[in-house]
Amino acid sequence: MRKHSFIIALLPLLLVSCNTEKPSSPSVDSSTSSNSTSSAPVEEKISITSYVKSVAETAPVLQSGKLAGEDVDYVVTSQPVLFASQQKNKSLSVYADVAKEFGKKFSTDGFPQAGLFIKKSLDEDATKKASVESFLASFDTDMTDLVNGATKAVTNLTTYSSDVTVQASKFGFNANVLKNVQKTNGLAFLEKNKNPDSTGFAKFKDPLGIHITDTDLASYYSSKIPSETTEMSDLLFSLLTPQGAPSAAFTRYASSNNFVTGQPSDVQAAFAAGNKDFIVFDSVNGLKLAKKNGGNYLLVRMVTFGNLYLVSTGHDTNNKLDKDDKIVGYGEGLVPDLVFKAVYSA
Repeated sequence: MRKHSFIIALLPLLLVSCNTEKPSSPSVDSSTSSNSTSSAPVEEKISITSYVKSVAETAPVLQSGKLAGEDVDYVVTSQPVLFASQQKNKSLSVYADVAKEFGKKFSTDGFPQAGLFIKKSLDEDATKKASVESFLASFDTDMTDLVNGATKAVTNLTTYSSDVTVQASKFGFNANVLKNVQKTNGLAFLEKNKNPDSTGFAKFKDPLGIHITDTDLASYYSSKIPSETTEMSDLLFSLLTPQGAPSAAFTRYASSNNFVTGQPSDVQAAFAAGNKDFIVFDSVNGLKLAKKNGGNYLLVRMVTFGNLYLVSTGHDTNNKLDKDDKIVGYGEGLVPDLVFKAVYSA
């Protein structure tokens, strides 16, 4: 059988059987957020003062408390970078769970962070239907595992390599980090039956500038995968995802040459190239990129739904977020940045 390409892009969307039930926003595990502080309401507009390109690049800022040699007061970051950084810098504390703050302000549970996109031509190819359903059945199973503690995903990582540096080189984290963060679904994975339909996405239109219609959703988003479908053990499609949280959904393919992890810029470029079958990427900007390229990709599943934290480095003398604080964010213009601005800058 000829192999096909799957790209999965991040940064970390959509449905089967259009269920409008609100997805649950995962809580922060006490083991990953020691010294957490309770954020008071912010009455002034707060702006991010500097950006790094990706969530991975927030790690050295968190661990040193500095950017370009200057002290930083707060860092906007996501799991699993947060957990790994807390192991190296005990001064870090979670000032706010930004996903929860967003939910309070806009009456939502989380926000659409990373989505799984399928190439439109593959979505429409009836001859590939069985293979696509097999891949998606596997994905749905693995998402359920991740939401409920990641037992299988952790095993997959250790089977892939006993060397934690090799695991981290591929995924951006190791098995121990994944195990600890997923005790309370800290990566905010979303099971299939919690994926919102186009109506459910409407609540994000104003704060995030996201407007999703049924034409943006793949046919597999709203169709039920047959119960007798065999899960995919050998990846028949090439798959591209950024390193970090979303890549954890594909640990069963860790050794496959068809599964590739890369930088957000690599994944973004894949939309224009159009030579991959599946991409995982930032939901809002993935849809924009797909539309820019003639609607060549469709949202087939949500991957993560609200994993974002504002972390204090311990340098803020009054421990109170205000407009004079130096704040480092990541991915300017991507969903995490839009969410922070909706909460603190609007």
